[in-house]
Amino acid sequence: MKKTAQPRVTCAHCGTPFQPLREERYCCQGCAYVAGLLEEGGLERFYELKGTTVVPPVGARVFHEESWEWLEAQVANAENGLARGCAEGDFSIQGISCVGCVWLIEAIFREGKGAVDLAVDTNSARLRLSWEPGAFDAPAFARKLAQLGYRLTPPEHTTEIAASHGLARRLGLCGFFLLNTMLFTLPGYLGMEKEFFLAPLFQILAAFFATLSLVTGGSYFFKRAWAALRHRRLHIDLPIALGLMAAYAGSLAGWLAGQAGLLYFDFVATFTFLMLGGRWLQELALEQSRALLNNRESGPGKITLVGGVDDGQSIPAESLAEGMDYAVAPGEVVPVASRLQDEAGTVSLEWINGEAEPLAWPRERLLPAGAVNVGLSSLRLCAEEAWADSLLARLLARPMESFHNRRLERVLGIYLGVVLLLALGGGLAWTWLLGQPWAGLQVAISVLVVSCPCALGVALPLADELAAAALRRAGLFVKGADIWERLRRVCCVVFDKTGTLTLETPRLLNPEVLGMLSAEAFNALHALVSGNLHPVARALQEALLVKMPGLARLTPVEAGVLHETVGQGVSWTDARDVVWSLGRPDWPDAGEAGPSDAQAVLRRDGDIMATFFLSEDVRDDAREACYSLRNGGLRLALLSGDASERVSRMAERLNIAQADARARCTPEDKAAWLEQNAPGHALMIGDGANDTLAFNAAVCRGTPVVERALLESSADFFFFGRSLRGLPLLFQVGRQRRSTVASVFALAVTYNLGAVTLCLSGIMHPLLAAILMPISSLASLGLVYLGFMGTKKG
Repeated sequence: MKKTAQPRVTCAHCGTPFQPLREERYCCQGCAYVAGLLEEGGLERFYELKGTTVVPPVGARVFHEESWEWLEAQVANAENGLARGCAEGDFSIQGISCVGCVWLIEAIFREGKGAVDLAVDTNSARLRLSWEPGAFDAPAFARKLAQLGYRLTPPEHTTEIAASHGLARRLGLCGFFLLNTMLFTLPGYLGMEKEFFLAPLFQILAAFFATLSLVTGGSYFFKRAWAALRHRRLHIDLPIALGLMAAYAGSLAGWLAGQAGLLYFDFVATFTFLMLGGRWLQELALEQSRALLNNRESGPGKITLVGGVDDGQSIPAESLAEGMDYAVAPGEVVPVASRLQDEAGTVSLEWINGEAEPLAWPRERLLPAGAVNVGLSSLRLCAEEAWADSLLARLLARPMESFHNRRLERVLGIYLGVVLLLALGGGLAWTWLLGQPWAGLQVAISVLVVSCPCALGVALPLADELAAAALRRAGLFVKGADIWERLRRVCCVVFDKTGTLTLETPRLLNPEVLGMLSAEAFNALHALVSGNLHPVARALQEALLVKMPGLARLTPVEAGVLHETVGQGVSWTDARDVVWSLGRPDWPDAGEAGPSDAQAVLRRDGDIMATFFLSEDVRDDAREACYSLRNGGLRLALLSGDASERVSRMAERLNIAQADARARCTPEDKAAWLEQNAPGHALMIGDGANDTLAFNAAVCRGTPVVERALLESSADFFFFGRSLRGLPLLFQVGRQRRSTVASVFALAVTYNLGAVTLCLSGIMHPLLAAILMPISSLASLGLVYLGFMGTKKG
């Protein structure tokens, strides 16, 4: 009998669509955990304020411990020498995505003793806190936020202003200038005689405010058009700039010569305002997506020197030199090839070769750059190379890339050539053949004015926003407007395996065993997995905290310390001298062996208390997503550094041809495959350092948002959650956008043919142009809304 797939549901916490494997309400353990905390703390109003807004899934980061030493130092610095009054501090924050998030952060802050005031800037993702010195516990506040999925980080000191902020200021000013321009232009359209004593003053004021609009808003397009021309490119801002300059120059000439047919001051103000509005909408949408990744670390952080006069000093990884002794804390990356100075250590090479299983690493064995310390204690290492010579430095290097939309440049070239020829030809015909130079000038200027891409300038940004909104509801976020042209070139989708098709943490197959544990065993298991970065321990910790969210507020180890036996497991002795251990089925040797297919066994003084079975957790609906992509005519490939058996099994599960499934791939192998099989036509989906060269070779790049950020800054899109539903939707929305844009272009061509005909016949007038321009813009906006109507609820 054919197995029926579970219907898609939306996560009860974040709203992200997913396909449950059981009767699940949440898309990930993180969302389930945070929902439990909100219910336990009486903070359910978050959901009322959030409404139907889809926010990024919480993920696994809420289960990991953070160091708040930097925060303690910043608070001490803010309070230092403060005799009275409130201390203040600025911070950046990750995770804010709706008004419910702002309310929740404020509610947590108000609970703290000594809290005075909090201001949240959602656009820049920053907080300003005011507190009573010595009374407010800032690290405790940060820990509570981290448990709910919001991460407090040091403020980013930058003088760069977001593009949308600058456009918003220009837009506001140009709106004011437009209203004043129309105020002094309308009387003329409504029948005010030229001889009226205020008519000259009204023209002067209209010219003045149109000039201010041109300087304030038009300069934005002039600079961008000129920058593109300097690089020998054609940009959509060029016809906008030409239309503005022609309309303004003609208006000045008409004003000075007393030719009312040349006065397009109102057009200059209106067109500038509409174009800025469209551009602001586009930039704002992209910045909101990028803001979700603000302050996420990329690559190795600081390392601590060991021995000598610099013992204990923290330095950037980029400062490492050959022969330096240093330490790498649990969870941190080994920045350069180094030799282990400890007896043994537990490391993961998943970041660089895709192998998910942690390895026991012996003393003096060369540890490759990019390995991650997943043990319980810091590793002492000796650098065998400088940072500049390391593999990781080469992989993290970002090549300069300049993407050209050559198809758009060709269209613009033809468009500009035709418009200029028609304007010049029409003007010369009226001047020389009919002997009417002022009429000839009016015809030439009117052609340039009415052929400005006004409809496209407001419709295309709206199309981009509606497309991005449809994807956001599926948990996928685009970072740049050029993604749509990139997608058009894609004919092959290439997947990494570990962390891309699979999740970071394995799935616990028998979670019901947790409910059978005694309170003593439950607390002991919590002690053994808390702060443990081994994938098995992380999976068990997540399951424990989801079952009992209040555990996060408890100190797990009441007596004794955790002891790690590298490659086997961990143990600790409680206050009653009972030895608890969690490890491989055959460890320790003195105990009864557990089932050979189990991944971990919990023991009490050697006796088995529980056996845990885990498996690699494949992302939801990965098979369905691959099926949809393949039906869309796309070739699929799987390139992984993992073992051949696991890669072959994954390819078979997703129905990817075995010839296109490669195992044991180095970063160079992946890039070479793309260059040989899909040069300039590949979409690469990956998440690790071993995918960076393939990213550089791909025309389009996507990455899941994982704990250790690396590829998000160079990706064209990123996605949250455990589902791959957003990938086929990305191509579907891309096709829908292309169809909608084609309809808008057809309308624009039809409009221009009719409007230019009126211009060449000498019928066009500033009032008629003022009427036609908004009509064409509204018609274009209507086409865009109709084109995306099917994705509104998608």
